[in-house]
Amino acid sequence: IVLESISTYLKNGKSVCFAISRRQVVLEIADRMTAYFPDLKVSAVCEGYPENKEDLYDSDLIVCTMHQLYRYPYSFDLLIMDEVDAFPYAGNETLQAITLRACKGERLLLSATPDAEIMDAIEQKKMVLCELFQRPHGKPLCVPKIKKCSKWMQSFLIAVECKRLIHEKKQILVFVPRKIDGKWLKLFLSLIGPCELIHSQIEDKDMIMNRFRKKEYPILVTTTLLERGITVPDVQVLVYRSDHSVFTCASLIQIFGRVGRAFNNPYGEGICYCESKSQPMKECVSILRRMNASLQAELYEDED
Repeated sequence: IVLESISTYLKNGKSVCFAISRRQVVLEIADRMTAYFPDLKVSAVCEGYPENKEDLYDSDLIVCTMHQLYRYPYSFDLLIMDEVDAFPYAGNETLQAITLRACKGERLLLSATPDAEIMDAIEQKKMVLCELFQRPHGKPLCVPKIKKCSKWMQSFLIAVECKRLIHEKKQILVFVPRKIDGKWLKLFLSLIGPCELIHSQIEDKDMIMNRFRKKEYPILVTTTLLERGITVPDVQVLVYRSDHSVFTCASLIQIFGRVGRAFNNPYGEGICYCESKSQPMKECVSILRRMNASLQAELYEDED
């Protein structure tokens, strides 16, 4: 949907911008768009980018954080906005006003987990909803397994799982609820294999992600910083203390959405480790199963 929209608008001489909440995702989307549209000049606009200030305005396609839209009043015929249910856009009236001012045409809002405000706008016919549960490769979404045990046993089981996955030459994202959990879990998992930690206050986030993508180390411990927008082929996802309040239903759906994104690796594993099964975890599993069931029903209809 996004690529066809961008192509149509640019073919008609229109201006297009892709805006996302998080800087790290801006860089990833910009790289993807450069690969999809090699003949276009794509500029990432966020902290530290672009290196050439002329690229702020002299580009075919702008990919930026939502905050950077203040630079572009009444500039875009098509404004694509990803993660509209997430911080910092959701509930931020100032940021919403900035994005509205930047768009002189149509907006395309993207979300795997639309919030109540968005659903209300759809119900009031202020927006048109297009639901698409199917990934480009057509395979089902990852539904996580749930393993209940003590916190200490969780860390032990995660280490055992990591060792197995490393032997299978897989990469692993281990999500933790707090930075302090990530610090000691990184030290513990380093006994299994090369491991790094990333969170919002780490300064060299770009270098850590680039090295992980290059498979210089198999295990990356992360907070919810990487729950959205990041694509790493053939990555497996483990969540430590998944019953912690920081892991909402929307958050968990996004986290397990990191699994099975690549055409050549459409499947993968996702596991929740917890002391008790929380309501968000139950809802996450239920929603993902319902999405997959909906996809199967559509496939059967197509066969008929």
